[in-house]
Amino acid sequence: MKPIYLSLLFLLVFNNFSLAQAIFPSPNEQHKLTIRAEPATQKIVLDGSLSEEDWQRCQSVSGFVQSMPNQGKKATYGTEVKILYDKQFIYIGAVCYNPGGKVLVQDLRRDFIYGNNDLFGVFIDPFRDVQSPVQSFLVTPLGTQRDLLIYDDRIYDLNWDAVWDAKCRVTDSTWSVEMAIPWSTLRYPEGATTWSINFNRNIRKFNEVTGWSPWPLAYTVGRMAYAGLVTNLHPPENHGSLQLNPYVLGNASKSKGYAGSNTAHFGGEVKWLVSTNTSLEATFNTDFAQADADKQVINLSRSSVFFPEKRQFFLENANLFSVGQDGIIQPFFSRRIGLSDNGAPLTIDGGVRLIHQDSKGAFGAMFIRQTDPDTCSGSWFGVIRGQKNFSDKARLGALVTYRYDDIHGMSNAVAAVDGYWRISQPLFIRPMVSVTLPSAGSKGGMAYFTEVSYIKNTMNFNLLETYVSKDYDPRTGFLGRTNFVNTQPTFWLTQPVNWLNGHVRYFAPFIGADIYHDAATLGWEEANLNIVPFQLIFKNGTIFWLALQPSWQNLKSDYTIVPGLTVAPAIYRYARFDMNVSTDLSKAWSLFADISTGGFYNGKLTSYNLIARLVPVPNIATDINYIYDDFYGFSAVSHHLTTHLVGPEVRLSFTSKIQLSSFYQYNTDSKQAALNARFSWEFKPLSFVYLVFNDLRSINTLLPSDAFHQQAGILKISYILQL
Repeated sequence: MKPIYLSLLFLLVFNNFSLAQAIFPSPNEQHKLTIRAEPATQKIVLDGSLSEEDWQRCQSVSGFVQSMPNQGKKATYGTEVKILYDKQFIYIGAVCYNPGGKVLVQDLRRDFIYGNNDLFGVFIDPFRDVQSPVQSFLVTPLGTQRDLLIYDDRIYDLNWDAVWDAKCRVTDSTWSVEMAIPWSTLRYPEGATTWSINFNRNIRKFNEVTGWSPWPLAYTVGRMAYAGLVTNLHPPENHGSLQLNPYVLGNASKSKGYAGSNTAHFGGEVKWLVSTNTSLEATFNTDFAQADADKQVINLSRSSVFFPEKRQFFLENANLFSVGQDGIIQPFFSRRIGLSDNGAPLTIDGGVRLIHQDSKGAFGAMFIRQTDPDTCSGSWFGVIRGQKNFSDKARLGALVTYRYDDIHGMSNAVAAVDGYWRISQPLFIRPMVSVTLPSAGSKGGMAYFTEVSYIKNTMNFNLLETYVSKDYDPRTGFLGRTNFVNTQPTFWLTQPVNWLNGHVRYFAPFIGADIYHDAATLGWEEANLNIVPFQLIFKNGTIFWLALQPSWQNLKSDYTIVPGLTVAPAIYRYARFDMNVSTDLSKAWSLFADISTGGFYNGKLTSYNLIARLVPVPNIATDINYIYDDFYGFSAVSHHLTTHLVGPEVRLSFTSKIQLSSFYQYNTDSKQAALNARFSWEFKPLSFVYLVFNDLRSINTLLPSDAFHQQAGILKISYILQL
């Protein structure tokens, strides 16, 4: 353990020599920056040029300031912003000065990656309450859109899709943007004429993040305590609205050894915005044919793999129902609805969801019915969530889930209480206590989870502590393991430097641990350390690190690492070495490489994880992911045992609205090969035509009875209608 203590001492001593500026306080009401919105007197045509007379007479704001890399320094290139509005839209216009005219955009997909592109964004909090979600709209110089909700400047709901539009224009010295956001898309309080607002711009050429109302390096533009104000807004009264999203679908499929089938059906969602704070939604014959396929993994850990939700109905307002921590413990996990334990789709007959959010708190309720086509049996799911805000820094919430399975006549109920307390600007704590109630055939159990986080400009400390008793069984939730105590402390520094003639921007050492004990006996099970004494972050975004990863494993029973390799119960001690490099992702080509080698239980393991990306133009984006594991020196096998996972992906963007993507996976661990190809046309905001082809087959199968081959082609048309 001496190297660990020495590393911690080094990090703490080094932090005393920080060169970065301290976190500055947020401005009070009298000192906030302001921008005045003006009513439009004529029709605003979205073309990115800001040529209408209304734009010319409108007040503009500028003076953007860097958040990264040089907190408080004037932005390298200027940005000017204006705001107009009429009865239907609020318009945001921006002129981004850009000498030379070259812009950096990686691809044309919606919800692009934030750090890889030039962009302009607007962040809105009409309620002027830091507990409210920040409604965020971003666009690249080529008109690609990204929207999200930001909670507490730490949770980013990237799956929120809003109806809005934007057009851009690029010249030799500027790029400009016009955004049109419908009032019906926004949630705002009645009668409020002044909202919190902020703007940011990424100048990717310099890897520079700038903003109108400055915020510290430790935070992001989503920390709305630092935002400015937009005044003179007069939005229409919100009388509620109705949004219809019907779809029609045709499906042709066949499986080896079975006759092919052709089916057609329809369904969709209905959303009634009862008020600006309340929505009621209904779904029937819910379909997720257009959802991205899960990327396969080779799991070398002793915990279950966490696959994130990708289905749109469950993604909307998902943050309200999110309690616990992804990958460790979640009393409610939406992937337990509509999917079997092995990921096969089940039929969702229908459901309803009620959401209410305001400055005082939030309430949500969801009820879903699913059917298993193989057994014709069904399950009922119910989720109720309440949240009370006690101040702009503290809240308390409760969650109850209920599941009833027809085929077994069994029920499962879970209750959880959670909280959030921002003790100071850099420090917050997030606790949770949960129980599963006794039911026929199962005992009740309990669990708790706590996150403590302390974030400064040059230092970040985070601690996750989880306890799950032996009988805690959330059948509508997720557990990485059962019967465990998990401790995850992490500590890292971000020290500004000026090395290699200014090419190296930060020196960022790091140390973390992942420790497990048996919850029933408190006996030690596993401990993994990740010591990164050397990490460099370059000016262009390249990252390089070297790491030492000691591990201690206490196996109580046989453990199969991969098929064909099982290790016996024993205590194992080993260490691994890791090298990681990620090059500039804004370039036409980039490379990610993670190479590790060293001990692994009672043998050796060398692993390569490589991602090569080529983007000759934003309309064509290709990458290939290759994971290779070589197991050798194990007493259980006398030869090298290898696994391979290959995943090439190609995306062709004819425009930002018309795209063709294809993703292939070849996995020797699961002995499967899968192809997913998808054509999409967004013919109006959030209305799509999808053409999807899936091919799943077995590989390296020794027994003919194990061979399978499934193919499916799907045509789906969905339409958004706002009344």
